[in-house]
Amino acid sequence: FEYHFESSTNERVLAELAHFQNDDGGFGRALEPDLRTPSSSALATGIGLCLLQELRCSADHPMVHSAVSYLITTYHDDIQSWAVVPTDTNSFPHAPWWHDTNGNLAQRFDHFRIIPRARLVGSLHHFSSLVHADWLDRVLEATVRYVEEVEVLGGGGGSDLEYAINLAETENLPQHNRVRLNPRIRNAIPAAIVRDPLKWDTYCITPLKAVPTPRSLGADLIQDELQLHLDYQIEHQTSAGTWEPTWSWGGHYPDVWEQAKQEWRGHLTLETLKTFKAI
Repeated sequence: FEYHFESSTNERVLAELAHFQNDDGGFGRALEPDLRTPSSSALATGIGLCLLQELRCSADHPMVHSAVSYLITTYHDDIQSWAVVPTDTNSFPHAPWWHDTNGNLAQRFDHFRIIPRARLVGSLHHFSSLVHADWLDRVLEATVRYVEEVEVLGGGGGSDLEYAINLAETENLPQHNRVRLNPRIRNAIPAAIVRDPLKWDTYCITPLKAVPTPRSLGADLIQDELQLHLDYQIEHQTSAGTWEPTWSWGGHYPDVWEQAKQEWRGHLTLETLKTFKAI
């Protein structure tokens, strides 16, 4: 909040973010509040790198360099992606959708072809000077091709659509890849968003989840829905000034969920304020 709204430098944010980075370079330690293992994960490292981009860190920043090295080391050639969470996830409190039983997590997340791969490939292109170009081109091609070919983009809560948009909006992405991604994503957005305000208090693809700023990909396609959702957000700010998560852990780890909920509350409130600022 200080960085975005009070003209603070990024130094204090980086100092806090450093607490979530492990010795192997990856991020963990509940940087993703629904995943409480202290171990590094592709999921949390993707979030960490996005924050480092947001803070305008260069590729030579030590935190960036370490995180990219972690991703290069943990990439799985056999699936052309990263396992989204580490093997010790089940041993720590976590949201039920991150629980792995006999490998079913890979099936649930479509063998990680979009989640976490699309976000990670976007970040690696942003910091492309740290990555071998031929390898990155191969991983990008596999990711773009899958986004083009997947039958449904934006299923469930829509995180796969968010990840695809994140990749398409990467500044350093080669233009020919962007040209392939954009039509697929633009076709998906109007079909995937939930237009009924009565459903916006559930975990779904709301207009602002898909298109959080006026400059976001697809903003021109759902102008009326975006305005309605902005009004909805204003009306649903709590008396404490926050916005609340629309999901829960379904009774799993109830005490830890309260901590995770508080962390999500802060994240969602900041993201909502950033959306208002961007208008």
